[in-house]
Amino acid sequence: MTTDIEPLAFAILASTPRVVRELLLRLPDDAITTPLDDGWSVKDVLAHLIDVESVAFGDRIEHILAEEHPAISSIDATARLEALGLRERSLVDLLHTLATNREAHVAWARGLTSEQLARIGDHDQAGDIAAGDIVHQIAYHDLMHLGQMQTILAQQLVAYMGNTRRFYDL
Repeated sequence: MTTDIEPLAFAILASTPRVVRELLLRLPDDAITTPLDDGWSVKDVLAHLIDVESVAFGDRIEHILAEEHPAISSIDATARLEALGLRERSLVDLLHTLATNREAHVAWARGLTSEQLARIGDHDQAGDIAAGDIVHQIAYHDLMHLGQMQTILAQQLVAYMGNTRRFYDL
């Protein structure tokens, strides 16, 4: 049994792979590999979505369900991109991985009971977090990083906008 907000979280989680695919698939390679000031490119953000999903569903929620109040550690996102070789994978491969993993994780998470979603783990920075909190957090995380991808792409357009840049607070 799900709470009232979980349909929103599940709808966002289920649609993210399609939204990302539609946004990125036809773009020139340099548009997806050019980093913004923080050093991350659109492709890096996509790789990060894949990594965090595996951490959230594969590590955190599974540990919360299997153990009583387990300890949950923070991650170093940039170091993980390097260590897991995600930056070297092709865009098509990353898009496929996101779609495949997400479909399986959403189907699995939809089957969790309210008692399972209420189970708690102890995150080293956030404190007590429930399995259901993580489902909602990953949906929020998706939206936040979709915005980041759009910002990276928009920044690549600014130099070519001429005086129309005056329409925006750039």
